[in-house]
Amino acid sequence: LVPKIHAISVMMPLLTVLSMILGILGAVVIGISYLDIGIKPFYNQVVNALILKDILTGLIKSVVFAWLIVLTAAAYGFRARGGAADVGRATTASVVTSIFLVILADSILGLIFYFDPTSPI
Repeated sequence: LVPKIHAISVMMPLLTVLSMILGILGAVVIGISYLDIGIKPFYNQVVNALILKDILTGLIKSVVFAWLIVLTAAAYGFRARGGAADVGRATTASVVTSIFLVILADSILGLIFYFDPTSPI
């Protein structure tokens, strides 16, 4: 279990950074190709919009999600008995539980990182 946690603790933030970079590059392509936005104005807007807190929050969330997924998969996997049929059921249950836990954790972490009780909305 420990090697899985170490592996996903390293890889999930790397995949998150890769997806952030590819998302911005995809936006560049669409902005230039379809919206006639120049590269310099696009770059300026991206630099103005990027906040370190958002990047760090995304990285923290990715590690929390990774741990939830690994621990859930391991818990269901270690309890699987009865051959391939039970492994299939355990896998399905693990995926459903992981999705639920990730959505729940995302909501809780969103409140922790972004909730402002003084906001009028």
